[in-house]
Amino acid sequence: MIQQLANSLVPLFSLIVLGAILGRKTDFFDGKALSGLVTTVGIPALLLHSVLSMEMDIGQMSELVAITVVWIGVMALVTAGVLRLIGFPVRDYLPSLVHPNTGNMGVPVCFALFGPQSLGLAMVISSVIQISHFTLGIGCLSKSFSLKALAKNGPVLALVAGALLVATEARLPGPVMTTLDMLGSITVPIMLMQLGSSIANLKLSGAREMAWPVAFSFYRPLVGLATAWLVLLLWPLDAFQAEIFLVQCAMPVAVMSYVLAVRYHGPAQTIALTIPLSVIVSLAVAIVFSLG
Repeated sequence: MIQQLANSLVPLFSLIVLGAILGRKTDFFDGKALSGLVTTVGIPALLLHSVLSMEMDIGQMSELVAITVVWIGVMALVTAGVLRLIGFPVRDYLPSLVHPNTGNMGVPVCFALFGPQSLGLAMVISSVIQISHFTLGIGCLSKSFSLKALAKNGPVLALVAGALLVATEARLPGPVMTTLDMLGSITVPIMLMQLGSSIANLKLSGAREMAWPVAFSFYRPLVGLATAWLVLLLWPLDAFQAEIFLVQCAMPVAVMSYVLAVRYHGPAQTIALTIPLSVIVSLAVAIVFSLG
């Protein structure tokens, strides 16, 4: 299991380090061009390909979607209350503290812990989180929410199309799936290198600026895990699904939260620093599950 985790996570950290080096030495990550490419092309292709590659019936998929939506709602309410209590702007910080990195970290971790049969379940949960990034996340950071904008959102349209194709048992031609796979493959590397670049260019004046990122790095995985456990008490899943759900909800702050914070002028530096710190906490949770 440790070897599988290493195989999954070493590439992740290697890309972050590469991004940090390039961010210090080049201007590759300046501006919004790369973020725009990821959000308008890479993520829709990745999500559609992932949904169509799953082997799952629509009923099982619907139950996982529903319980994940409930968890997001409860987590958002709890987090909004905590942020008001400590005097932080709710709209700026709520998306990053609610949304876990269920994609480029959660899916590999689930694979390492539970084997290839967990991938479809993990991807369904990840897909719902991705929709929430582009609804709850953008709604908070942009200070506005528009159904019209949601209807034009690439990731949302990709997931709706995927669900319809799964429900009708339709299959896209092989060349189309290969094209989607190639386009989606650009997403995770660019996001991770952008994160590394941001971390490398952080300007911190002292320990005081580290305090809240450290606190948030514990909050995101641990409160996410506790909230998922409470939801499962009211909406039990079978043991295998429940374990995957708990692990996904305990993942660190999502790289997408950083990408959107950059795009909408949110607290990008704080989020960038919180991500690697929260990875350590989530890894500890994963190790506990592996011993259970």
